[in-house]
Amino acid sequence: MMKITDIIGNNNPKEKSVAMSGKDTVVGVNAQFTGNIMFSQNLKISGTVKGNIDSNDDNDAQVVIDQSGVVEGDVTAPVVILKGEVNGNVHSTNKIVIDASALITGNVYYDILEMHGGATVNGSLIRNMGKTAGLLEKKIEKDDKSDKSTGFLQSIDKQEK
Repeated sequence: MMKITDIIGNNNPKEKSVAMSGKDTVVGVNAQFTGNIMFSQNLKISGTVKGNIDSNDDNDAQVVIDQSGVVEGDVTAPVVILKGEVNGNVHSTNKIVIDASALITGNVYYDILEMHGGATVNGSLIRNMGKTAGLLEKKIEKDDKSDKSTGFLQSIDKQEK
């Protein structure tokens, strides 16, 4: 199968080419998609997506958000490669690669993390350690609520009495 880059050539030699096959889903540079996306195998975002992105139960599924790509929602996939912008949480059950050009406003849940210098993450980096992201979020919410009900000074006061 011949790729478009084989015909016209890759204009940017610095940009690594991501292997894409005939069963890939692509949101192009000038496209804006509003709504949730459920995909299998490979998804490449070069445009704007306003909604959540989630992969089917495919362990090899991969989402790539290019430098020009913007996602306003949560991203969930086994492999996530970020070069663009995500305004939401990013969940991976396998590996996340955060390129130097990436901007993430939200929490990053990962098993394996590769983060390049210059990347910006406005949120927490949370290692899954074999747990699902949903359970981690509930644990964080539970911990936040318990911290609000009894503060540090209140617990000291109770111990002194």
